[in-house]
Amino acid sequence: MKALKVLSYAVSLYCLTIPAAAHDKWANGVEVPSWVKRSCCGPEDVHRLTNEQVHTMPDGWHIDGYRYPIAYNRLPSQDGFYWAFYREYDDGSQSAIICFFAPAQAF
Repeated sequence: MKALKVLSYAVSLYCLTIPAAAHDKWANGVEVPSWVKRSCCGPEDVHRLTNEQVHTMPDGWHIDGYRYPIAYNRLPSQDGFYWAFYREYDDGSQSAIICFFAPAQAF
């Protein structure tokens, strides 16, 4: 369980420090393992959202196309857009949110 928390933290830091197009190296310059590239934050996981696609409700943000509410304790966006990182599977199911960024004015 502790290893999963460490991996989750590392992935969150990765999503914060590396642009979505750069999946070759960690922030410290070390090569990103291929299994990480296949498992998380690939191009198919990135969803850039407009203000119209994000809805504020009592239980959290709701975004068009994603089935579950997103808790308000998320990361501030540095470019003013909402960004959601999650995977959509062939059977129609969706992963949990990997990373979610919201503009500063949304906090």
